[in-house]
Amino acid sequence: MKKILISYSCLLIVISGCSQVSKSKEENKQQGKQPNIKGVVLRLTKHEVMDNEGTGMVASTYLLPQNWRAEDKLYWQYNDPTVPIRYKGLLQSGDGTMVIQSFPDVRASYGNGPSGTYGYRPPNDIIYGMKDLIKAERKGKNIQYVDEKILSNTPQNGYQQGAQVKALNQTGVIRIEYDDNGQRYEEEFYGQLDISDIITQTALGNSEGIIWGASSMYACKAPKGKLDDCRKIAQTIKSSARLTLPFYNKLSQVMQLLSNQSYQQIFQAGQISKIISQTNDQMIANIDASYNQTQKAYDKINNNFSDYMRGVDRYSDGGTQVQLPSGYSNAWENDRGEYILTNTQGYNPGTEFNGNWKPLQKN
Repeated sequence: MKKILISYSCLLIVISGCSQVSKSKEENKQQGKQPNIKGVVLRLTKHEVMDNEGTGMVASTYLLPQNWRAEDKLYWQYNDPTVPIRYKGLLQSGDGTMVIQSFPDVRASYGNGPSGTYGYRPPNDIIYGMKDLIKAERKGKNIQYVDEKILSNTPQNGYQQGAQVKALNQTGVIRIEYDDNGQRYEEEFYGQLDISDIITQTALGNSEGIIWGASSMYACKAPKGKLDDCRKIAQTIKSSARLTLPFYNKLSQVMQLLSNQSYQQIFQAGQISKIISQTNDQMIANIDASYNQTQKAYDKINNNFSDYMRGVDRYSDGGTQVQLPSGYSNAWENDRGEYILTNTQGYNPGTEFNGNWKPLQKN
């Protein structure tokens, strides 16, 4: 269960409202005066993800610049009872020049033995896997591969109950360039690959079973020379994404129920609401602990990308830490979980935006 929940946390990298288009607007202006931002002030507001297909709950939140638009979808994957949820999204800056795209997780199995083979073999490594994704998603583009790098590579080998067990965890990045509507664009793709390979000796020969998954897959696209700006926003969104505890509770219980064959049959029929109705909100003691462990694991994974991208600064309000886009000298937080960043000395967000704003300390 722990590995399943950690895997799910990885797919909520850049997550927003389900099957909708939303655009943040300034709702609280003093005396009708428009705030004078003009590229000096960056305001980040909390954006919500809705699970409209199943629980009807807010599934997650993350920080999004107020002038960005989000088109995204959270949906249930009926043929995968182990992690039966997926997300895909497309986020765009107000002028449409910067785009952040999130891709659904891929989970599969592969077997090879005396009785034959089945399933789908995993890619050789995360770079091979992402190149397949790029070919499919950017089909028809005259792509130039500029750079590729495996950011982390953690192989593990051992034996368990007489079987040889091999595991692999990799994260990687690929940067490409191409022309689109007369404009030269740079785009970076990020992803994680997890492989669990078990080889068992039988009387008829070795039998191999592989379970693998590709997660944390997203891309940043911007006009050539502007990719760093897009990276900063993507990393802020990624690092600020948080599952809500009520939704995590429901999801965890659904996965537990799906271990029962009768529930699997209902799930395969696409009747997820019947399973969700059987969950019990009082059964949360162990799930609370798992929720905290999962978020810590997600933060650790996020650091692999953060160390490479270096697009964020870490701030603290004396207790909680937050990662915000780098390049700003001053930051504030209000009581609604919104943030203001600027390089203007002496700036006071309270003169332009309502709310109780407090300054943050850069770590």
